[in-house]
Amino acid sequence: MSLLTRSLALTLLFCSAFAHCEYLGTTGQTYALDPDGREQLKDAVRRKQANGELDAYWRNYRDKVAEAIRHPAPLGVRSDYNNHSELHDLRFTLPQDYLNERGQVVARRGTVIEPLRIQPLRTGLVFIDGRDQKQIDYAILRGMKQPLKIVLTAGSPLELRFRYQKAHWRTGTGIPFYFDQRKLIITNFQKLYGIAINSVPATLYQQGDKLAIDFGIQPL
Repeated sequence: MSLLTRSLALTLLFCSAFAHCEYLGTTGQTYALDPDGREQLKDAVRRKQANGELDAYWRNYRDKVAEAIRHPAPLGVRSDYNNHSELHDLRFTLPQDYLNERGQVVARRGTVIEPLRIQPLRTGLVFIDGRDQKQIDYAILRGMKQPLKIVLTAGSPLELRFRYQKAHWRTGTGIPFYFDQRKLIITNFQKLYGIAINSVPATLYQQGDKLAIDFGIQPL
């Protein structure tokens, strides 16, 4: 076989193999590419908007938020009318160095902080269950005699503000009621000072250089 003949034979063999490979690669089932994920999401939102599902979702969300503001979930603090009093030194030790915005140390780890010496407590706090009228009456009467903020552990501060909007208060007309959101105040007293406010009513106020706490309903 001449060199030319052999070359032609090899060329035909190569082309035949290449053709078979192409053929085998195209005989399977083919699929269309999926649409872009963002477009799929947009289409889903458009469908929910068109059938009213999206508007219903936002109305439901709005109503739940409004209801949570009007009627916060109770914090689980029990009521106890038995009275006793405590005196506490408010102090805590810094667990680490504290730096200012320029990275300079402004307070060293181990420094003892006494908040009442730095900033006296001009307004005390009285914690009550806002569902209990006896505790509400006690907080109002006590708040007329000394500067206090009424803080609820249960009940609706908005409803109480509305109910007492025309009542005389030490600072004017209308009695403000607050709620210890996420139990933040009570938790911080426990974490920073080891003070457990585990029953209401509980009235906190400064007495000298210490924090006084009256539990229960005190004679006024």
